[in-house]
Amino acid sequence: MPGSYWIEADRGLVFTRGWGVLTDDELLAHARTLRADPRFVPSYRQLVDFRDLSDVQVTSDGIILLARQNPFPPEARRAVVVPSDLVYGMTRMFQGRMEASSEQFGIFREIEPAYEWVGLDRASTWPSRAPDAVF
Repeated sequence: MPGSYWIEADRGLVFTRGWGVLTDDELLAHARTLRADPRFVPSYRQLVDFRDLSDVQVTSDGIILLARQNPFPPEARRAVVVPSDLVYGMTRMFQGRMEASSEQFGIFREIEPAYEWVGLDRASTWPSRAPDAVF
């Protein structure tokens, strides 16, 4: 899964996008890259867009490891937009491993309610500048 993220410090928000084939290695690379970014603050909210995934090759061991290495605490408000039942199930497994409550961790099929979940207007758009990192 090639991926990228944008940190919007003025809004306390991280935008993450993934596309292509989702694997354990890319998920873990994102966690490492974000944690190492000096602009990242763990209490930021996050919006993840997985709508452009073409395949999922994530293992249960990878999800367990990602939950352990995740840079966000369980109480950080997060929204994940998923394209399929498979990605929905994988995301729910991650949510359970993170012990994140459904009041703080939302899974969506459409981007507009996800924007709203993290405190943005439903008509918001993705950042138009170059990403802060690609992994």
